[in-house]
Amino acid sequence: MPSAFFKYAAVASVMAAILLATSPIFADGTSSSAKIDQISDPLADRVLDMFRFEPNFVALKTGERVTFNNSRGQHTVVSVKGLIPDGVEKISVANTASETLTMDVPGLYVLTCKVHGRYGMVMLLAVGEPDAWKNPPESWTRKLSGRHDEKLQELLAKLDAKFPR
Repeated sequence: MPSAFFKYAAVASVMAAILLATSPIFADGTSSSAKIDQISDPLADRVLDMFRFEPNFVALKTGERVTFNNSRGQHTVVSVKGLIPDGVEKISVANTASETLTMDVPGLYVLTCKVHGRYGMVMLLAVGEPDAWKNPPESWTRKLSGRHDEKLQELLAKLDAKFPR
């Protein structure tokens, strides 16, 4: 008679196979969607990391989805006016455990938390092909300041390292 360990191992193997079979990961390692968590970490080494999006930089193909988790209480997700592609409506996610958006307009999106942005809670969402992401985009009509800008500059450096021009 098989031990409890082998029964659990068999169940775990079946669950893993189902998860892999239904996952939206493609052969090239990309995904048709991204999940962003909002983190509060009072023990972080830097103020810029105490309140953060994880991951704080995501590249998606046009038409792919992004899910923002934990937009409850003090956490929100809002686009920064003047720092999103022209013609895109404001992004605003609040008071929900999870919300999924389809990103149909290529370009760079700067997103922040209304409350924790002043601590550097900023993320960069790159949609479409890299040639749609000018750094900074010519369409940007605003500049951030303080910790907002400090985090944004780190994210733009990440963008350039990952997608050199």
